[in-house]
Amino acid sequence: MGNSNSAESTLEAAAGAAGPHVTAAFELLSNEIRLAILLALWEAYDPYGPNKAVPFSDVYDSVAITDSANFTYHLDKLTDHFVEKTADGYRLRNAGLMIVRAIIAGTGLDESHVSPTELGISCHRCGDGRVEIRYQDEAVYLTCLECDGFTTTDEYPRGTIAKFWLDPAGQAERNPPELLAASVIRTHHRNRMMEEGICPACSGEIDASLQLCEGHQPGPGTVCPACGTRDSARVRYVCTVCKYRNRRPVELTVVDHPTVIAFYSDHDIDPRLSIDDVQGAIEMLKRLWEMEHTLVSTDPVRIRVTVPCDGDKLHLTLDSDRTVLDVRESD
Repeated sequence: MGNSNSAESTLEAAAGAAGPHVTAAFELLSNEIRLAILLALWEAYDPYGPNKAVPFSDVYDSVAITDSANFTYHLDKLTDHFVEKTADGYRLRNAGLMIVRAIIAGTGLDESHVSPTELGISCHRCGDGRVEIRYQDEAVYLTCLECDGFTTTDEYPRGTIAKFWLDPAGQAERNPPELLAASVIRTHHRNRMMEEGICPACSGEIDASLQLCEGHQPGPGTVCPACGTRDSARVRYVCTVCKYRNRRPVELTVVDHPTVIAFYSDHDIDPRLSIDDVQGAIEMLKRLWEMEHTLVSTDPVRIRVTVPCDGDKLHLTLDSDRTVLDVRESD
């Protein structure tokens, strides 16, 4: 039973790492009228309009409230935190825009659904399996219809060979191949930010650590029973501010390394992607799937990443900080 004599609010009681300024922001938003004000300002917001401020009367008319004094009270509460008052009226501060955008990203403007659809490519694990794209639990999954994929953990559908986080708004007006291209591009850029130490969700500092599976023993074409993946070395990212997290195989940390880009360029491959280049996204996935790593030693940690292309191979040796220590080519 909780302590009924506590002077803490329910928000303060729930807060841990979140400081008083965070709980204060939650308190400001714990009112339907204030949320309606944010939504009304967003509806009137023109990103490239000559004046982004909305007159008081226009905001008031947009919110279903007849008591102007009560409306003014709630508008004043938002001012200097989520709303800015100007000589021409009121406009959303960036924090206010982020609140509305987060809700829209998580729901989309329209309800949409992408049915499971075959992509016409083969599974890179079993070689022959048909690959299906599906949208589930705010993520795009590529699953093989013939094999178990690359993981046996319960958080992934059976046959998963790739997963890309994508907000529900990302489904808007995109067919399955376009959804794949959007997912690959978004993931690529977010991974680049994480590797540079910047959180793609809040711009906070990312803490990255190398995770090694001791006694990693995947059988031929299967995953390791200890870690549930095929990867003996993965990088775990977590934001020290907002707790955004991600994990990925260590070889993906060198995708944008200058020697890798030059290696592909020497083979007439342009690693750049565009949203209308679905085939380019598929080819990039194939190149990533062909990359592999080998744990050479644990003391000190040395990992060899191999990047194959047209019969040639680029080998990069990494340490525990994913710093490239050595580069060489072979055929």
